[in-house]
Amino acid sequence: MIKVTFFINRGEESQTYLEKSLLPLLKELPDVLRLEAAEIVASASGNINARMMVDVLFEDETRMNLAFASAEGRRISREIMNSAGAGLEMITAQPLV
Repeated sequence: MIKVTFFINRGEESQTYLEKSLLPLLKELPDVLRLEAAEIVASASGNINARMMVDVLFEDETRMNLAFASAEGRRISREIMNSAGAGLEMITAQPLV
């Protein structure tokens, strides 16, 4: 398994951006095993600089790479490039358990 997580911090517009822009794009990605969006309501340190997060789970790195290489994935990549540093962060992680 491999997971891509998006963190969104656009102030009061975070949820609107998630629902109107990012989620519709992510829902079109091929080979997604699970897509989960959540509002961040608390953190132990209080240092989380995001209001919303989205996890996208793929079977493996190959399927993830193929998904992001697809036409749908290229649209998301353009959105990420246009939004990097402007309230959107993306990480990729390999779950251990």
